[in-house]
Amino acid sequence: MSTNLKIGYNERLVKLINYIKILPKPLNSRQFFLAAVGIAVLLRVALMPFFGHVDLYSEARRVFYALENGYYFDHSYRFVVFYIEMFFAAISTLFIDVTPGLFHIADPTQSTSNLVDYGFFLNDPNIYRHLFFFKLPYLLFDLATAAVIWNFIDKPEHKKIALLIWLFNPVTLFATYVFGRFEVISLFFLALTALQLKYDRVFLASLFFAMALQCREINLMFAPFFLIALIDFKDHYLRNLVLVSASALLIALLYYLPDWLIGLSGGELGLFVDPNATHGSDAFNKLLSLGYYWFYPIVIGLSALAIYQWEIGQRSRAERFVVCASVALFIYFGFNVHSVHYAAWIVLFPIMTIQFGKKVVLPFIAFSGIWIILWLLKTDSGVFTLFLAAPLSTDFIGMGHFPSYFQQNFASDKLSLYQTIQIVRSLFLVVMGFFAYRILRRSSNEY
Repeated sequence: MSTNLKIGYNERLVKLINYIKILPKPLNSRQFFLAAVGIAVLLRVALMPFFGHVDLYSEARRVFYALENGYYFDHSYRFVVFYIEMFFAAISTLFIDVTPGLFHIADPTQSTSNLVDYGFFLNDPNIYRHLFFFKLPYLLFDLATAAVIWNFIDKPEHKKIALLIWLFNPVTLFATYVFGRFEVISLFFLALTALQLKYDRVFLASLFFAMALQCREINLMFAPFFLIALIDFKDHYLRNLVLVSASALLIALLYYLPDWLIGLSGGELGLFVDPNATHGSDAFNKLLSLGYYWFYPIVIGLSALAIYQWEIGQRSRAERFVVCASVALFIYFGFNVHSVHYAAWIVLFPIMTIQFGKKVVLPFIAFSGIWIILWLLKTDSGVFTLFLAAPLSTDFIGMGHFPSYFQQNFASDKLSLYQTIQIVRSLFLVVMGFFAYRILRRSSNEY
């Protein structure tokens, strides 16, 4: 009897071993990267032809206008982004037929399209193809950023977590492929900056940071943290002084280079800039006169953060830069929210802190959730509503304008839409604080 039991046991064991052999083996790091990127590309390609804010059309027609009229040295604003988009626009003309007048600009000082022109664009028979090609450079820089993140992080399990957050978080997907903005190009150069700092390549880091400044003005906020991160507290102060000064000079020269090139080429700096506009100067005066309640808490917070970065000088350059840039964003967005797609700036640096043992998965989940709720409530007619989905449907979500839907079905005298927005806005600040806590706390090997 015992012999029969033993034989039966052995047979079952052999069957189990044979079954295990046919199970798919776990993916190695390279296979995981390719599989994740492949799925991410399919998701992005599915979104690219069907959505776009009026800002995407405005950006595209500025590029096509400059290309058509030969203004190759006539756009100093976001210099790097502009020439990247010019390059891809030139290639796209091989695959799309631009309807006469579709990208015509009657007044080149007006950078944003009016809704009449946008309406003609939405009814163009080639709109799906246009939207796809408008976003093609964003797709390539998005995937390139994923590759930089993958190479920045060392531990295989942390690589996978960071890659998945970058490829599948709703904020980046919305900002880049639904709303249709170019933030990811700027984020790519910031990621390259951090990667060069990891290997102490100060010259290349300075070069890429200067290019990031030519993509988005907000990156100027990171400049103090970048320069402080260059300091090696174990080195002689004169060597540090020379290094930081040379880096600052390189960044400044590259920052002003476009204006010099345009001046030498005889270009007009006023293209797409309203000469009668006073908004910029008025905003600056209001900023310095306490007109913006959020400005001074941000200055206080960033100053305190600079002191903190000085105090952790024993850590690596890359860690100091990435950690402090992350917290700088939490401070900024904790007190200031302008547009739905700007939140995409928050994504990159916290992901890169995973390299230093920071636990950010739960904060990312909270951040994504509160961001969706906030902008469903705080939206306008161009966000989460018919304008974004106009190529696909005139009422994509089936409820029209969500704030109006909320007013009709949920709001009351005790809890108005405005009060609800303020509550959710406060919760957004709490989430920014939660993020900062997780990133500033002592690193842990656990994840």
